[in-house]
Amino acid sequence: MHYYIGKYDESRHATPDIYKEHSRGFDRVSLVNRANGSVHCEACISRLAPGGIVPTHVHAYEKGIYLLEGEVELLRNGEAVRMPAHGYALIPYATPHAFRNRGKQTARWFEILSPQPKPQHSLKDTFFTGDEAWPEVLADAATHSPPKGVGSFQPVNPLPRMGGGLQEGLTVYRFMERNFGTQCFFMMRGEMSVGAYRTRHDHPIEEFYMGLAGEAIMEIEDQSFRLGAGDVAWTGVGTSHAFRHVGDTPFQWLETQTRSEEHTSELQSRFGISYAVFCLKKK
Repeated sequence: MHYYIGKYDESRHATPDIYKEHSRGFDRVSLVNRANGSVHCEACISRLAPGGIVPTHVHAYEKGIYLLEGEVELLRNGEAVRMPAHGYALIPYATPHAFRNRGKQTARWFEILSPQPKPQHSLKDTFFTGDEAWPEVLADAATHSPPKGVGSFQPVNPLPRMGGGLQEGLTVYRFMERNFGTQCFFMMRGEMSVGAYRTRHDHPIEEFYMGLAGEAIMEIEDQSFRLGAGDVAWTGVGTSHAFRHVGDTPFQWLETQTRSEEHTSELQSRFGISYAVFCLKKK
């Protein structure tokens, strides 16, 4: 089964070729992509320096962003939104959008791109459409009534917890899903309290994890890995995995799930759910 363990390395940031002549102060590092075995997604961290800008462009894929630090302004379909830390936004397929940073701190955000972007020097799936005027009034992702497809993370409305000894002390908050407008991915944050665990299981989807704070042991197939802040893990379809908390502070992470539209539709029609979980016993 396919899986990947890595670490966010700030020194690997670089401006992708297609952005070099169309942006200022922008760079990115890919965390997981087809080179690691992924079929449905690419996970990245992007940065925009103070005074930086990425002019209006469109993608032939869906994109979700989550601000990790700093502040960035997003122009999406003619509407401008201020995105503070922990703000998030959906950029649907073929939607014109731009970024700018008018602050004094570099903005850094996580991105999930699905379906997976084409390799560089292959068929183009990102197109710059020219400069677009920014409106004078900006909406705010952190307000109680942000624009559609925009929000600010709050630890509310957790997913139902599994019984039967399958997990203990684990809470997951899914904030980007179907009713938010996504078609190709889910995005969520999770937390494991001291002593928490999740038993071995697999999925008919790809999962990506990035540690934000604390530590946990992740068992993947017959291997064990210690995950902390900045560590990343990706599991492919059918790859068994489990978690157990270690240390004295909660383990927090950012997570995405990606799958094909056809597979999702089949699961929904058969089970009435958007993804399936199969619990396994370790041999």
